[in-house]
Amino acid sequence: MARFPFSDLHSFKDYVVFVRMCAPNQFPVREGVRPEDQWTLELAFRGLREGLLLAIEEKGQREEFDQCEKLVDEAYVHYQDGRRKDGFMLLDQMHKILRKIRT
Repeated sequence: MARFPFSDLHSFKDYVVFVRMCAPNQFPVREGVRPEDQWTLELAFRGLREGLLLAIEEKGQREEFDQCEKLVDEAYVHYQDGRRKDGFMLLDQMHKILRKIRT
């Protein structure tokens, strides 16, 4: 199973920026991982969902995390449909929400 480059809300915020900058298909090659664990849009978004679960564990259930979950789902659809700018804007909105939560 793929490991993600975050372990807490603080590092997850950086991961959101990484996905926003690389999606849908500009991800770097991951050194030392199996071919099926190379970055793809699907893997990156699985990381966004797992990161939100980690954030909930760390900070408790919050309205902001519910908003972010919806933004992730909508952004994924936009990227799949070829609407890169729309997906980027939603991930940008997510990052702005998360930035306001102290880590």
